[in-house]
Amino acid sequence: MGNPFYLQEIPVDAPFCDREKELKELQSYAEARANVVLFSPRRFGKTSLVKRVQSLLAAKSAVVIFADFFGVGSVEDVAARLAKAVYGFTHGKPSLWKKALRTLLSFRPVLKPDPTGGISLSVEPATSGRSGVDLLEETIDSLHRFIVDSERLVQIALDEFQEIVTLKEALKIEAILRTHIQRQKASYFFIGSRRRVLLGIFNERQRPFFQSAINYPLGPLPPAELSKFISWQFKEHGKSCTKDMGLRLCSSVDCHPYYSEKLGFFVYEMSETVTEETIQAGLQKLIVSEKPVFEAILQGLSPHQRLLLKALALEPPKKILAGSYIQRHGLGSTGGVQHSTKQLEDLDLIERKGDSEQWQLVDPVLAMWLRGTG
Repeated sequence: MGNPFYLQEIPVDAPFCDREKELKELQSYAEARANVVLFSPRRFGKTSLVKRVQSLLAAKSAVVIFADFFGVGSVEDVAARLAKAVYGFTHGKPSLWKKALRTLLSFRPVLKPDPTGGISLSVEPATSGRSGVDLLEETIDSLHRFIVDSERLVQIALDEFQEIVTLKEALKIEAILRTHIQRQKASYFFIGSRRRVLLGIFNERQRPFFQSAINYPLGPLPPAELSKFISWQFKEHGKSCTKDMGLRLCSSVDCHPYYSEKLGFFVYEMSETVTEETIQAGLQKLIVSEKPVFEAILQGLSPHQRLLLKALALEPPKKILAGSYIQRHGLGSTGGVQHSTKQLEDLDLIERKGDSEQWQLVDPVLAMWLRGTG
């Protein structure tokens, strides 16, 4: 039998740990055509959860559209990704495909054979007359016509939605989307992992999306449920993992969903029985495998931000602005620490621990790697 642990997005038909409450609530919100802001740290399983919700809705004949805004580069790109997501779902469904072709006037689909023998789908502007915010407005207006014409529940998920703030026209984009979305009889899920930035869009009074959606934090998986699931995966595939070892494996990465899955993958490859030794060996493989990601993160930071991040990994302080802490780690001025703290929080690299004043790294494996870099 093959390795049961996934390194990529978990397929909708694969075993899924817990989240029954979230699945039920999000499906109910979608069916009520409510808008939801779904947020959590990176790699907590938001995308897998939403796609599972959309799969349940599609089984009831709903139209489900999923657009990923990660790395979006322009207003035109935002519009194109929306249009491509609609054509992507409707392709192969003759009735809906015809409705999409009839209503989405700003972009037309381009279908080409791909090297695997399938069909690749892209979009191109239908005319050369519109660009920028005008093109986005025409696209979102066309989407409204498609929703009306589809005559069924439409659920639209916009992944990494906060990336629109990186564009110079960000406030115009927010205003256009808000104006049109509020009159659409559809459910929108706004998904993101840069929590401070995403929540700012929906909770700052001066922003167009202010109080227009349900804030829905996706918390960590319960340790007991996660360790039980991990142990079960080993046992189902002929290997031994006691309850205690399952909990030990998950706890070694702070019960982080992605890292628990990836650590399980490495440990599964090593031995027929999960032991403390195989967990530690797997943990070292995990850290090495993530090193390029962590190095890329550091390269995107200023020297002071890197210095503060390392200090927080080594010693999460009770008070980050305490003079003794700043001096001990060579962090310079109080103002510099305040500025770097805000920047690192915006990047979702650090967070407050509960309601305390203590700051910590969001990513437990990044913290381990930083502690080991000397």
